[in-house]
Amino acid sequence: MRVAIVGAGPAGAALALLLARAGAQVRVIERETSPGGVFRGEGLMPLGLDALRQMGLGEVVSSAPHRVVRSWRIWIDGEEVLRVPEEVGELAERSFRVVSPTALLEGILREASRNPDLVQDRGTRFTGVARDPTGRVVGVRVVRDGRHRELPCDLLVGCDGRGSPVRTHAGLALTPAREAYDVLWFKAPPPVEEPDVCDFHIMVRAGQHPLVAYTSWDDRWQCGVIMPKGGLAEFRTGDWLPPALRAAPVAYAQHVLDHRDGVSGPVRLNVMVGRAPSWSAPGVLLLGDAAHPMSPVRAQGINLALRDAVVAANHLRVLAAGRPEPGAVDGACAAIQAEREPEILRAQRLQRREARGQGDARAGTWRFTLAKQGARALGRYGWARRAWLRRQHGLRFGTTRVVLDAP
Repeated sequence: MRVAIVGAGPAGAALALLLARAGAQVRVIERETSPGGVFRGEGLMPLGLDALRQMGLGEVVSSAPHRVVRSWRIWIDGEEVLRVPEEVGELAERSFRVVSPTALLEGILREASRNPDLVQDRGTRFTGVARDPTGRVVGVRVVRDGRHRELPCDLLVGCDGRGSPVRTHAGLALTPAREAYDVLWFKAPPPVEEPDVCDFHIMVRAGQHPLVAYTSWDDRWQCGVIMPKGGLAEFRTGDWLPPALRAAPVAYAQHVLDHRDGVSGPVRLNVMVGRAPSWSAPGVLLLGDAAHPMSPVRAQGINLALRDAVVAANHLRVLAAGRPEPGAVDGACAAIQAEREPEILRAQRLQRREARGQGDARAGTWRFTLAKQGARALGRYGWARRAWLRRQHGLRFGTTRVVLDAP
């Protein structure tokens, strides 16, 4: 089977590896010269790490620059009300971590390239599809160095992100969710107490945009201001940094301002959340954010994309070594969506639940006041910390069983 994969992000790189191992002729089409050259998620939860280790990529994960997250720290109105240790000792190699996306994706593609039937077209832009007389997609149109080409395929897989050109050219729709976000990302020198550890800070303050921050794999403090759609407008004029730090405790905000010469960014990320009612059309399949763009809450995008690749490989593996009938390919694509969609819908519901508290803080609602009082009163108890972690279980470990079939 000839498979063209557009996008060398987590879903695209992992699927390329798995299908190439199964005997498919795989071509990866990536606009960037490096698969980590655009903004990629870097938080790997146990559900994503499980998927990678099932692919035999444990060494790739452990050798990539990374930091294991030590704890979650919740700040409300400048006060730390809850600190929840991560289960590092119990989870060991499955512990939540932030990983260099470039090193991770390069490692996956390096493993994929051990298969002679895999071709990587980097620095190549997808421009459209070729169809047969019935309307079925039977090829992709690309351009590289000004040269236009048409490449035949039995299946085109769009792993090209939330704005997916493959989705558009395939005539597939995206149903946006009611909640949508803008995120302002920037990096700064880490606080003095966190040079060698990684705590994940969630900072909210009444009437302000929430701020998340953690010391990333590159020893920098990665910060993200999360706001409703359109919120970026207030940062486009004047000095953007002080407003970005309004939710932070005074000491953290002052630290960043005192070291503003070491601040890089901002990077404005337009976050679209939703799902495609159909992930496939004749000859086309969507995976990852192309099929179901996720919110930034709990790093679900990269982790669910890796699980998409596992399930897709399970269904396509039996077709990989031959020239399958179109009906068999389309049937496999429908089965992939049927298996994956329940977990995606549950994850988006859980993300909305977790984001609701941040929205209450921004609006200063009575629920925010009640949550603050409860966290202050209960945060010192071990059972309360364990309960907070259990609440995140579905976003950390997934809600369905995803197992890579033995080759």
